[in-house]
Amino acid sequence: MTKSARVEQSAPSKPPKLLAGELTPEIARDWDNACTTYFMHKGIDAEDQVKMIAFGMLDPRLHTWYLAQRATLDAGTFTEYMTALKDAWLESHWDTKLRRKVLGSQQGNRAFYEWALEVQNQNTLLYGNAAHLSNAQLRNQLEANICEELTIPVLRAKLADDLTLKKWIEEVKHLDDKRLEDLASHKRIAEDLYKSSKRTNTYTSTYKTSVPKTHTSSSSRLGALSETERTLLMKHKGCFKCRKFYVSHQSKECTNGAPDASTYKTLTESDAIAAKPKSKTVAAVGTIGAVMPSSVLDDGSSSEDDMCVAPFETAHLIWPCLLTGPSSNSFERFDALIDHGSHLVLIDDNVVNKLGLHRRKLHRQIEANSAFLDNSSPSPFSFSEYVLLAPSSINHDWTSRTIRAIIAPGLAVPILGGGPFLSHNCLVIDHEHRTVIAKDGNYDLLNPPQYPPRSPHRSKVSIPSRRDILRQRKVVVNELKTVLNDRRECNEQNTISISTNVVTLLRK
Repeated sequence: MTKSARVEQSAPSKPPKLLAGELTPEIARDWDNACTTYFMHKGIDAEDQVKMIAFGMLDPRLHTWYLAQRATLDAGTFTEYMTALKDAWLESHWDTKLRRKVLGSQQGNRAFYEWALEVQNQNTLLYGNAAHLSNAQLRNQLEANICEELTIPVLRAKLADDLTLKKWIEEVKHLDDKRLEDLASHKRIAEDLYKSSKRTNTYTSTYKTSVPKTHTSSSSRLGALSETERTLLMKHKGCFKCRKFYVSHQSKECTNGAPDASTYKTLTESDAIAAKPKSKTVAAVGTIGAVMPSSVLDDGSSSEDDMCVAPFETAHLIWPCLLTGPSSNSFERFDALIDHGSHLVLIDDNVVNKLGLHRRKLHRQIEANSAFLDNSSPSPFSFSEYVLLAPSSINHDWTSRTIRAIIAPGLAVPILGGGPFLSHNCLVIDHEHRTVIAKDGNYDLLNPPQYPPRSPHRSKVSIPSRRDILRQRKVVVNELKTVLNDRRECNEQNTISISTNVVTLLRK
């Protein structure tokens, strides 16, 4: 495999070097950029530019090529030199082939933003060439080759034609992030269903609606209700779980439990009539009428079906976070509402004033409408300012990347974390388990890790003052003097007695 050339430059003010190897469009672009940077830093005149960098081509082939036409190349401009270099040493028709590669590129299974960056990088290699695509042409190319799953959301978004290429790519990126998030969620649900299906015991036998299923004492597990039994329970206000007639609860509220399979007998019309309570007073009729039996679902749903009915509402996803600002000496806690249905990140005006955050002007005013108003109605909300935020978790284990929050006076919550907050931080929401997990660190914002309590600190040893030290030293010195005096007197007495004994002995 042929080794590619390489560009080296120790500093912008130093002439670059083009090392030996095969010249590619990428290397030619790097060589062009390095030489232009050198010219700018050294202030080299246009007529001297080629001769100042020509001997930086260390490939013998390129060096010989330059020497063969040195006079012509030195007399021309640097742009003419680069054109001659590409024509002489790049692959024939390289610009046409690269343009066809750009025009034939498709998103496929890749993320849109990753693919768009690759196409833009390839197009930059054609800059200054007639094959280079303009921003309008590049947008049309990207729009025509996005994946089928993203085509309909882009068409529904009705993105304005006057959007810049950068802004258009960002808008499509948000739509693609939502698509990838839904795809991951569906994949996770399918995997959970597959795992649960492997744990579930299935019944191989199927019953016919005309022949009711019978339960024998040899059955170890209670079988499913037959169509006849289901009809009887619905007709006589029964419970699908305990299988009793005329009860005042639904199957999901049943505390009786399922009947014993060994003693269970198939339900009949006579059982229902025998279980029917006798109406003695009008009040009793009124009481029974107030009961909502499990047959409220008239489609014949079983107890498992009752449990699958979706609720009318679910609790909000609230993330307690910490913020600080110029007017705050420490971090302060605020509750942020996580809402992937919002395309904006909003912050209450009172929070901005409390923290003293720096207000910035939007390039153009943003208008928003309420979900309860018709789209044809004039937008009741308009925003013109924003601030930069980087909220942290309560335990400081996770900190958001810097986001732009639009100031919304009178916002019902301190902070509303919309789509930009979720996509910029790679957050994935699981509504079933109520989690908001950062993919890059697997950190759950709503369920942070619980750390064991710290062991109590050891009591600090009090440091004595200088006065206490002097007092203690005085006591020690006095005590030491007393001890030394006692020992000195004892030694003197011993010396006198010894000398007396010696004299006595000499006299003898």
